[in-house]
Amino acid sequence: MEKIKNGNIIGFFVLGLLMGLILLIGMARLSWHTKFYPGVSVAGVEVAGLTREQAKVRLSEVIDNYRLRLTFNGSRWETPGGAVVVEMDDTLNQAYHYGRRLKIEDYLLLLINKKIDYPLVLSEGQTNDLSLLINEIASVVEIPPVEPVIEVVGKKIRVIEGTDGTLLDGALLNQKIVEGYRELKSAPIAIPTSTISKHLTTEKLAVITSRAETLVDKELVLRLDDERIRLETKGLVAFLSTSGDESTTNKEVVDEYVRGLQESLNKDPQDAKFEFVEGKVTEFAPGKDGVRVNLELTSKELEVGMNKLLESQSKSEGVEIVVTRTPPKVTTEKVNELGIKERIGRGESFYQHSIPNRIYNVALASTRINSALIPPGEEVSFNKMVGEVSGATGYRPAYIISGGRTVLGDGGGLCQVSTTMFRAAMSAGLPILERWGHAYRVSYYELNSRPGVDATVIAPSKDFRFKNDTPGHILIQTINDPKALHLVIEIYGTSDGRVTSISEPKVWGNTPPLPTIYQDDPTLPAGTMKQVDWAAPGAKASFEYKVARNGETIQDKTFSTTYRPWASVFLRGTGQ
Repeated sequence: MEKIKNGNIIGFFVLGLLMGLILLIGMARLSWHTKFYPGVSVAGVEVAGLTREQAKVRLSEVIDNYRLRLTFNGSRWETPGGAVVVEMDDTLNQAYHYGRRLKIEDYLLLLINKKIDYPLVLSEGQTNDLSLLINEIASVVEIPPVEPVIEVVGKKIRVIEGTDGTLLDGALLNQKIVEGYRELKSAPIAIPTSTISKHLTTEKLAVITSRAETLVDKELVLRLDDERIRLETKGLVAFLSTSGDESTTNKEVVDEYVRGLQESLNKDPQDAKFEFVEGKVTEFAPGKDGVRVNLELTSKELEVGMNKLLESQSKSEGVEIVVTRTPPKVTTEKVNELGIKERIGRGESFYQHSIPNRIYNVALASTRINSALIPPGEEVSFNKMVGEVSGATGYRPAYIISGGRTVLGDGGGLCQVSTTMFRAAMSAGLPILERWGHAYRVSYYELNSRPGVDATVIAPSKDFRFKNDTPGHILIQTINDPKALHLVIEIYGTSDGRVTSISEPKVWGNTPPLPTIYQDDPTLPAGTMKQVDWAAPGAKASFEYKVARNGETIQDKTFSTTYRPWASVFLRGTGQ
């Protein structure tokens, strides 16, 4: 009985407390109706006892006058008035709901008069004013790093040290500014930066120097069809990474170089064009695939080639330029009714150091044989193709070999074209009917070839002749670049499966040049000297030319040339 009475007393006591608490809360809610509850502040601004409009006015005034201070190495900045956008209604709503959310913890805090501070609610995104401020700060605090540089002087390698740089952490700065505004902090913010390390340790410097020295006298040969791009020591060293870590190549530099290849090598598809009148082509353009250099795959191939040069004793490595090809809509097969379907032969030569008249004659002779259409079974005469060679037909005087002398004569430079045609005809596997070697070794024809692979012409005594023994017509196309001093002759036709084999030329019996010859010339003023011939060593050269088709040898010929030793000849003026 005693226990029951005690239990009732406790129950009534608890019930009384609850009723009292409810009464206090009710009186508080009634007293603070439309006002913020005691202890409530927003970003440090007290709003307790204020209505929403009153709180809005007070808070707006504080925000309008607020400036967040930013510092870096003694420099100071303040945020502009429009640095952030405050969502005022959302900010006040979260503070106003305190004590009105039917949450027991709110009521308990109210009873003990616990102070509570709410942050500002800010709009997402960066304002233009804040962006301008961060850019201004970046222009002051950022110091660009200086990359280490690898210099090649002769065969010597020198690595020039880089310097560290300073980079503004814009994202972190923006985050700190937002955090500062949420609570209207008074303490200044240190501007965050990061260091871009480009200074090399002694160990890394040694690694880079060693790699660069490994590339001295080495080369990469980039290949795409007939295109050959040679990268030697300076070009290779430019690809090296200067970080000194495990990465041997700088991917950004490699990619940038391949982008340059894209600009120079990318081509759109070319539809075939083909017209001829009375056996002479008036317009011809073979169908050509469009080409697009693959940046990622070509860069990888280039990096693989670099690593091979660095890791082996190899002096030269080949790199295939990886491309995507797009066929033309109109192909050569669709427009060609004469059996001209593809390129079957190609020859090239260079003529650096030629005098202007010789360059002119090479271009003129190239146009005379360009687009010549040769029926099957017909013999081709180079002299007939170029026609009469004289000043009357447009040729200019340039040096030719005549009567055992190098003299000025009309058409000097034709042998450049006949030599290139000789190489193209052999590439196509055609029968060579007549070919003459030069009297002495001429430097032009050895720029991209060994001695002996040349063909001289002197009308009417010496000609270069070959035969079209293919099943269809053949078409001769010339591509002359007078700026690069490079001549290409291409032969188009129908391949019948023949395969050409040209051996490496043999050279023997070398003899020194003859002594220099000086001749008096009354046509030159006294005291003047003019060189009209250039010294060349004598030698013998030969190479084998074989053509097979379906296992049968259809051409087997050895071309031999005896080069006489040659003397330099100077004319001494004796005239008035």
